[in-house]
Amino acid sequence: MPAIAAAQLNAPTADAVGQSGTNPHDPAVTTAVGEANAAPQAGEATGGIQDIVVTARRTEESLQRTPIAVTALSSQALVTAKVENVRDLQQTAPGLVIGRGSAGSDGFAFIAVRGQGNLQPILANDPAVATYIDGVYVARPSTGLTDLQDIQRVEVLRGPQGTLFGRNTTGGAINILSNDPTDEFTVLVKGEYGNFDNKSVAGTINVPLAEGLAARITGSFRDRDGFGKNTLTRRPISDTNNRFIRGKIKYDAGGIDIVLAGDYNKTKNKGQQVAIETFNPAIVPAAFQPGLRAALLTKHRWWANQATGTAVPAGAVFPTLPADVRALYGVQPFNELETYGFSGTVSGEVGSLKLKSITGYRHSKNYALSDTDASSVPLLATYAGSASYYLSQEFQVSGEITDSLSFITGAYYGKEHGYEFSRSQIFGGLIRDSNADATNKTYGLFAQLYYQITPELRAVGGFRYTWDKRDTILHNAQVLGLPYNAAVAGTPTGINCTVTPTDPVTATTCNQAQNAKFNYPAWNAGLDYQVTDKLFVYVATRGAAKAGGWNLRAGGLPAFSPEKVRDVEGGLKVDLFDRRVRFNTALFHTWKSDNQAIVNSFVPGIGVTQYIQNNGAVRIWGIENELTVVPYEGLTVSANMSLQDGKYKKGSFNEVQVVAGSGCTNPSGVVNGCVVDLSGLPLLQLPKSQFNISATQRFPIGNGNLAVTGAYAFVGSQHFDAVKAADQQSAATKAAYAVENRFGKIPGYGLFNGRIAYKLDEPNLEVAVYGRNLLNKKYIARRFPDLYRSLGISDAYVGEPGTFGMEITFGF
Repeated sequence: MPAIAAAQLNAPTADAVGQSGTNPHDPAVTTAVGEANAAPQAGEATGGIQDIVVTARRTEESLQRTPIAVTALSSQALVTAKVENVRDLQQTAPGLVIGRGSAGSDGFAFIAVRGQGNLQPILANDPAVATYIDGVYVARPSTGLTDLQDIQRVEVLRGPQGTLFGRNTTGGAINILSNDPTDEFTVLVKGEYGNFDNKSVAGTINVPLAEGLAARITGSFRDRDGFGKNTLTRRPISDTNNRFIRGKIKYDAGGIDIVLAGDYNKTKNKGQQVAIETFNPAIVPAAFQPGLRAALLTKHRWWANQATGTAVPAGAVFPTLPADVRALYGVQPFNELETYGFSGTVSGEVGSLKLKSITGYRHSKNYALSDTDASSVPLLATYAGSASYYLSQEFQVSGEITDSLSFITGAYYGKEHGYEFSRSQIFGGLIRDSNADATNKTYGLFAQLYYQITPELRAVGGFRYTWDKRDTILHNAQVLGLPYNAAVAGTPTGINCTVTPTDPVTATTCNQAQNAKFNYPAWNAGLDYQVTDKLFVYVATRGAAKAGGWNLRAGGLPAFSPEKVRDVEGGLKVDLFDRRVRFNTALFHTWKSDNQAIVNSFVPGIGVTQYIQNNGAVRIWGIENELTVVPYEGLTVSANMSLQDGKYKKGSFNEVQVVAGSGCTNPSGVVNGCVVDLSGLPLLQLPKSQFNISATQRFPIGNGNLAVTGAYAFVGSQHFDAVKAADQQSAATKAAYAVENRFGKIPGYGLFNGRIAYKLDEPNLEVAVYGRNLLNKKYIARRFPDLYRSLGISDAYVGEPGTFGMEITFGF
């Protein structure tokens, strides 16, 4: 269980958990639901740890009888741990890390599980850990930042989940289940106030409308001052202005359930928490160096920067640009994120078959201006943004073939259309434009069989096949606002359009069309054995793939193919001492081929650039442990830990570096291009150790209950960038690479959180005080070094300072 009051898990009833059709063969389901409904809270008379029903395999199963590594967090557990959005989940599950901050927008959740992640989730490249909201796949990681309000349960699935959850689940999946409407009228209101003038109000109302028909609406708003300030402009940094609403209608016709849902989330701020750590004087112009030096990150100004955004350039071209383009100059940093979605889920039975249809629509739009150098000098400022519209349809059929053999099968379709842009101003010049339109289509068929060999021994086998189609059109310009066919010096084409055109270039047309198709399988096979009522063991092997795609910001490069992952996992789940001790563990070994690796190379006609290619074979292995102990009535101690490591297969990962006068040869024919073996580099977003522990003590006081919780979360060092210089490079270049490696790694850090809450039984009122990062730890959440390629700087995205506040929750 996660390192948060695991005994507070409020096991849902059978009606509440049905997000997918129940596995009809599984004798554990009925027992588990019955136990969950009857089990008291930990700390009551029996002191036992509650069971919980999960849908980690798209069927209802007891958590302790589910043969995969999964962490389940109930609504109360999320409140106790102060989990407000997906990024907060890192402190709740082993092997899960979530990066924050980027050179573009800060509206992304860079999720990695077991070292499977993606730090460039552009529109034509998908995340390695899929996010699902009420069964609907979320295509863009920005949508994954949706507020976790009025949530029934969050499940963190670790390891490949390609059979039932589809593509892009090579690392795992985040399965978010919101509360359905019920037949009881309820109202819940929550107010919060804290330091940094943090104020929020959230509310939920559930209304029965007629027999079998009910509606539920939840919403919130939050405003907070910035964690820091710009020391030049006095503007706040990393403030928050957030609005969220979700509505659901459920109709239960006695055999047919229909759930319609919609949600909307908008958040904005005045710039992310970024600072410059160092710079390379051999690259940065001398005139810029004093400004950079004045903005360097120090412990005394940890939550501050001097970012000023875009500058107004001199020269004759700027006054001739269109007014809307000129308005982009002289703008200070900001971030805006808007997401919304709709879904319809219909469940029913035809004879002995259970049928389900899940229809989804997700929209995501983000727009930001980031001052990458975080200083007063105009080194690099970037407008980055994207918009995505994703329509999906899934059908499921499940049932029994015999008393011992059951199945779930189905089909999936998804279509995403959108655009993405990156408009950068370098050294205070004119803004360059890199943008693309993209259309992504996917089709999948899947089936999984369950066979009860004996009452205790079960076998499972599943298979899925996926067809993907990726179509993109690039529209890149050297100067934003000039006609595409205008003459511009220094471009590969001699005109403003900088792509390889597939259509004639005109003043308004600059198109490079790219089309690709991919297809690949996913599979799952395993055995599990119920040794005793309290001991469950399993072994499984799985295969999955992450979809291929295009490099949108570097035209002329080939598409990259799907990366393929297979693993072996074994685990046990055990309850001991009258359910006062729960211990779950999983060991895994993962093989990844056709790795979608980020390389830095010289591309003819483009120059030095960073892009994704299939390069490298990876091995990752580790162990994950989760422990919950109730030593006596009222006290719950929870802990989880992961130990993991990995490496590239020797000789499988390389890049080309141009070294003048070296005489190097390479297969691509780049002059003086030296092939560098990168297989010794560390893997990204793979901390070797991670540890979370919490304790909750409950005291009955008067007509209520006082709960005191303390939690400590530690994550080991992580690499966000790693480079290696060719042997032919100069000593100075090798030294620069060494410095870049040092700044491409963030140190490990630990955070201490706490919460004290007093809850009355009558009226339904809770008053709580909380603190996050109570020791005010100064830590770095991510680094972005570019010391030797083009910019000559290294950025740090620092973590949040200590926060504290009070919450009041009232319901009836």
